[in-house]
Amino acid sequence: SELLETQKSSRNGHLYSPLIQALADLASKATPEMIAKILKLFNELRTAFARDSQVATQIENKQQESWTSLKVDLETERDALQEKRTNLERQIEGYRAIIEDCNRNIEYLTKQLELATENLNATVEHCEKLSATYVSRNEERVRELEIIGRVLEFFEKRAKGFSDSVKQRVEGASL
Repeated sequence: SELLETQKSSRNGHLYSPLIQALADLASKATPEMIAKILKLFNELRTAFARDSQVATQIENKQQESWTSLKVDLETERDALQEKRTNLERQIEGYRAIIEDCNRNIEYLTKQLELATENLNATVEHCEKLSATYVSRNEERVRELEIIGRVLEFFEKRAKGFSDSVKQRVEGASL
């Protein structure tokens, strides 16, 4: 009866509980031969419990090994993924630095382009003014040369006429 109470309180619902209860009931009404048989059954039951306990321990140990192995694999995978993430974050930071540098270069080159465009426009405007001045002066020179040419032509005609008239006078005076 004490055994039954101990079993009920410690392993309520266990697979062997009905068998233990039946054996305890028999032991309270049994003869010495029956008690010997009951003891034999309890020893067999204890052996079965020990065997079940060993099997359960082996299963638990294998599950523990499997879990430990799985835990190590998952931790290794987690660490590898964390390392990849860290590397990608470093690459992103590196690319951000490159992008910032490129943006600074674009700003600098944009300012340089604006200055070069302003210089080009100023140079083109200056050259156009010089060209207009040259064309204007050249037209003026052409007119001056035409005038000089007409003046020369006039003086050449006058000089020839004067020369002819001097010749005629000299010839007329000699006659």
